[in-house]
Amino acid sequence: MSDEPILEICDLSVDVGGQPYVRDLSLRVKRGQFHGLLGPNGAGKTTLLRVLYRALRPQAGEVRLHGRAQSEYSPIEWSRHVGALVQGGGLLAGLTPADIVEIGLTMRDIPCEKRREATQDALQLVGLQDKANQDAESLSGGELQRCYFAQLLACDPEVYVLDEPTNHLDLHYQLRLLDEVRRRGRTAIVSFHDLGLAARYCDTVHLMQEGRLVAEGMPEDVLTREVLYHHYRVDGVLEGHSLKLEGPVLDRTSPLQAAE
Repeated sequence: MSDEPILEICDLSVDVGGQPYVRDLSLRVKRGQFHGLLGPNGAGKTTLLRVLYRALRPQAGEVRLHGRAQSEYSPIEWSRHVGALVQGGGLLAGLTPADIVEIGLTMRDIPCEKRREATQDALQLVGLQDKANQDAESLSGGELQRCYFAQLLACDPEVYVLDEPTNHLDLHYQLRLLDEVRRRGRTAIVSFHDLGLAARYCDTVHLMQEGRLVAEGMPEDVLTREVLYHHYRVDGVLEGHSLKLEGPVLDRTSPLQAAE
């Protein structure tokens, strides 16, 4: 596998409502790897991902795909390479899960019969084949999340942008759907609150704090006890794919200093 990145984020700064949410951030996303965006609430993870799927425009810096600036791609061309699963969905009135998946395929040059086949396959992957023609508004939160995941899997972009993809999902589907993305060998950039899942799936994690990148590397190298203390305000340690927690940090004494 080439070390050349498929996606580059270069000196990116993003303001929302006049406030800086991402500041001077650069990172490289290698092809075929899982990259995790980590950090507490308000770190800027979702804002960064919104730039990647073109819901926000940065004030400075740029995003490059295959060495080309994002601005050089039309929105449709970009969406064929970069697909997103985002927090919250669109309007559902009158739509079925099959409709939602097929809508995602309309920008692909795929014959109708192939679109129907891809839709059925994707709904089966997420366990919604028996609800394909049900009113989408009647789905539970977890079922709706799986429906939007099916849409993304049917499109199968080069780069998966996943913003808290396990929201509302039970453990079975958390593992099943992330396993499917990994099985396909696609590139993924994913925001995680669950650090155990991040350790399980990510080749590289990027830790954000107040809109800046403060650490990156393999999960076991980044998620140290000191990092958990300073950035997550918990006393804990990562053991394999499990996070062992003693409790929240309620004072300013470093757990390592206290043990000395």
